[in-house]
Amino acid sequence: MGTTPITSPFAPDLGEVRAWLERMIRSLRFVEMVGAIVAFIGRMCEVNRELTKKLAELRRKRPRSETLDRLQRQLVLPLAELAGIKAEHPVPAAPPDREEPRPSRKGRHPGRAALPAHLPRVEVPNPVPPDQRLCPICGTEMTTVGHSRCEMLNVIPAKVVVAVRLDERVACPKDDTIVSAPTPPAIVERGKLADTLIVEATCDKYLEHLPIERQCTRFARDGVEVAPQTLGHSVAAHIDLLRPVARLIEEQTRAPGLLGTDATGIPVLDPGVIDGIRTGGMWCWTNARWVTFYYSPSADSDSVRRFLGKNLVSTVQCDGTSVTSFLERAGGKRPGCWSHGRRRLVEAARAGDQVALVGLSKIAAIFAIERQSQLSGDTAEERRLRRVVYTRPVLDELQQWVDEQRALVPPKTPLGQALGYLHRQWKRLVLFLEDGNIAATNNRRERELRRLILGRKNWLFTWLDVGGERTAAILTIIATCIAHDLNPRPYLHLVTRLIVQGWPNAKLRELLPDRILVAHPELYVGERVVPKPPGNLLPAWA
Repeated sequence: MGTTPITSPFAPDLGEVRAWLERMIRSLRFVEMVGAIVAFIGRMCEVNRELTKKLAELRRKRPRSETLDRLQRQLVLPLAELAGIKAEHPVPAAPPDREEPRPSRKGRHPGRAALPAHLPRVEVPNPVPPDQRLCPICGTEMTTVGHSRCEMLNVIPAKVVVAVRLDERVACPKDDTIVSAPTPPAIVERGKLADTLIVEATCDKYLEHLPIERQCTRFARDGVEVAPQTLGHSVAAHIDLLRPVARLIEEQTRAPGLLGTDATGIPVLDPGVIDGIRTGGMWCWTNARWVTFYYSPSADSDSVRRFLGKNLVSTVQCDGTSVTSFLERAGGKRPGCWSHGRRRLVEAARAGDQVALVGLSKIAAIFAIERQSQLSGDTAEERRLRRVVYTRPVLDELQQWVDEQRALVPPKTPLGQALGYLHRQWKRLVLFLEDGNIAATNNRRERELRRLILGRKNWLFTWLDVGGERTAAILTIIATCIAHDLNPRPYLHLVTRLIVQGWPNAKLRELLPDRILVAHPELYVGERVVPKPPGNLLPAWA
């Protein structure tokens, strides 16, 4: 067979195939023709098999598990145990100077936990029926001696009401002077919808992923007709009111620190394009407890430059995309993601390659060490030392294994592609050894993007670029609230009321989640954590 292919196996051109066959027949090159046709059909079968597999993965309702033990059970033969493929690196024991955690009852019988103490108690009388209040022995009417308490969680259903504002007018009894009460400010001046309803609609759409049309349908069941256009425009006005807060959060995210980013697409309705829908880009940026969603018409390198501004010499954790490679040329760093490095080995193992399980077992040891560090409550320096002691030897073995297998495995096979990714990204993947603040994966950004993806499946698309920018602004506020362990719904009610009532721009910083948490600790929904004492003492295991 010649080196020149007949046509592309992904998009074969039948006219080109016919012309090639006629040339081969005229030149009587039948043996070469048969060999080329067989090779071409074989390549088309491979492409078809790969595409069929990808299509089946996309059609799955639930993502397949990627844990090592389940991957081993998914294979036809238990060859992993015969080959001795197990986690070769034991999980480091907890430091002896720390108290061992008490065993949890979860999974056995946890019992009934006490209901939250901060919730109001509404007493519901349950009297003894009249026919049972007479003593069965002497017939005397019995008197109350006490009550037994039984607490249950309940909810008061929301009711739609019409708020009637009575604007007072006063008049002077001596002349004709009349003064009317000024109209209080609102999100939508002279609007049909009150502020509380608008804030609830915003929360329902971006917290509970309930589209505007479905909310209007819910109102219609209560006999209230609210046009989707009216509610949608009111929610848009609410987000525009909160945009200064989102911009301050963006500044905090862009401040010095360890940045992380990831991107996904968002459908945009645009009458100016042929199909009416185009795809915009939504970046998620994190810096400690600050989260920013940044919309761009396309998720290209220019959008990254616009977000970072002049601060290109930064440490930005991301996946292996080439979009952010200019940061390294500018002097910055790009720590890699071990979840992405592992994912290709998972695909190879699912294809039946037992050798991939060896690499997965070594990567499992890395994750086990990170898990132990989290359970032990390590500081950044303690985590770095733990990685030097335990993780670096694992990485050295993994690198040696990758180099050995790359010399044996064809590069275009699933395992070969996985090994190639690890080899190309190796310098980025090992950067987390240098700093305990750098995570081993980029999973946090993917988790932050999940709330956009869940909403995208429900409200389907946004309107033009301004809709994408509004979506980014409100998701920025909500995600930062959640990162600060702050309840986002009452936060939005509180901040909206303060801004509507004329909160000064000079004090806008006081409305950010970290400041609101100090002024309103009742909005805190996380677990109280006692900070570790400062110091550079080495852990006992180091």
